[in-house]
Amino acid sequence: MTFGGGRLSRGKTIALAIAALPVGGIFLALGVALLATLALVGTAVAAGVALVRLVRGRPSLPRRERSLDPSMEVFPADSDKARRLEGGADSP
Repeated sequence: MTFGGGRLSRGKTIALAIAALPVGGIFLALGVALLATLALVGTAVAAGVALVRLVRGRPSLPRRERSLDPSMEVFPADSDKARRLEGGADSP
């Protein structure tokens, strides 16, 4: 017993090609609709967050304008402790 019919006839091949076009169009339309839905949901969420921030009295995002300040650096209290933390040799 053999499975499969071998090569398709020219008519069947043309029919399959014609049937594949609408199926591809349907998948394309569904993909575009999904992307549009995601864009709308993202816009709605962002607008909701902006509205909540406006109602709470914080209309803009906090600014990160703080520059580096050398006076805010933290150093160990003594140099022996610093050597131990850095893995150096212990001092006598």
